[in-house]
Amino acid sequence: MRSVLVEWRNILIYNRLASVKSSVLLPVIAFAILMAPIQAPAGIPAAGLNIGSATSVTFARQGRIILQSTLQRFHTAGTRLLVEKIPDPRGSGMGRMRLHPAFVWPQSIELLMLGAAAEYNPSGAPLLKSFSRTLHAYWCVHNGIGGFADTAWHKPLHRYYDDNEWITWGFLRAYRATHDRRYLRMAMRTFHFVLSGESSQLGGGLFWVEQNRITKNTCSNAPAIIDALKLYRATRNPAFIQTARRIYAWVNSRLLSRRDHLYYDHIDLHGRVGRTEWSYNTAAMIIANCQFYRLTHHSQYLRRAKMLGAAARNRWVDAATGGIKNPGPFAWVLIDAFIHLHDCDPAGHWRAVAVRAMQFVITHCHDKSGLYGAGWDRSPRAGTPLRLIDQASVGQSCFVLAQSMRK
Repeated sequence: MRSVLVEWRNILIYNRLASVKSSVLLPVIAFAILMAPIQAPAGIPAAGLNIGSATSVTFARQGRIILQSTLQRFHTAGTRLLVEKIPDPRGSGMGRMRLHPAFVWPQSIELLMLGAAAEYNPSGAPLLKSFSRTLHAYWCVHNGIGGFADTAWHKPLHRYYDDNEWITWGFLRAYRATHDRRYLRMAMRTFHFVLSGESSQLGGGLFWVEQNRITKNTCSNAPAIIDALKLYRATRNPAFIQTARRIYAWVNSRLLSRRDHLYYDHIDLHGRVGRTEWSYNTAAMIIANCQFYRLTHHSQYLRRAKMLGAAARNRWVDAATGGIKNPGPFAWVLIDAFIHLHDCDPAGHWRAVAVRAMQFVITHCHDKSGLYGAGWDRSPRAGTPLRLIDQASVGQSCFVLAQSMRK
């Protein structure tokens, strides 16, 4: 217990800042972080984790390091929003890169990370609340329906259904961590926009982007199943589970590869399938199957989840190193999927796969300053700008794994 309290000593600072206006909260937090340096436990460097030393507390510590790093290094004066990317301090472009507010996709993963942090320790709830308020800059009403645009202040306007699905997931995680019904209401409002992307063309399914309805993607359908099932658990409204079943059937009929049991990227309105396979698409369907299994106890969902899990492990997990051969913004969903599989099938050693992958990432995939690149199977290349989304992807996986290992 003492180690957990020490682990979260700096987060307590945020409780005292909860009443500060959100317009100045992040700068104050950034200053507090600078004044409260992080100390790693003996034998574990602040930006790395020794193989074999992984525990719930050490993964949570790494998550907190990353969380503080994003708020400190990706914050700019004069705005409440975190920036998309920063120059690599090892490169020659320091000081010349123009900093822009992040797209909403990285912000959604930051929200997921903060929700996972608050689940691990409730002291993170005030920071979660303050950050969620900054997302209002992305919210807009268009064609009579509110939803999150991909850019702050939504100029030009593009609203992606998958972005809104990750945000829905983030709000639902925040609700589970805090029991604050405001998060549940925001999740339901956001999911209302998500469902506006569904149409009867191609027999069903959700489009990818509101302003360019030409493809229906796995990434805009599989997370919608997850959201619908989470909303059903939160509300017991049968409409949500009906929605989940409808989209689940469509994805499996249109985008599942019968050859390797992985999911394709998209299908266009002419029926042409984009056959690229990303880890997060299959991972999201693993999670969906695990959720269906836990709700219904029907064994076919667990059988399919295990089949997909084995296919994903064979395709993307490096057998020699444990690293994941896909970029972090996709790989974090696979970590979540392995944890869901562990919860449904503890004898399958699924969490061990996730632990080994995160050990490799934390030990090998950051630069000397502790910032992570996109790759989860290699270190970042010198001179490449460092992105918010890559930090948040690692951080949220650390917190989720820490919470799983503590059970």
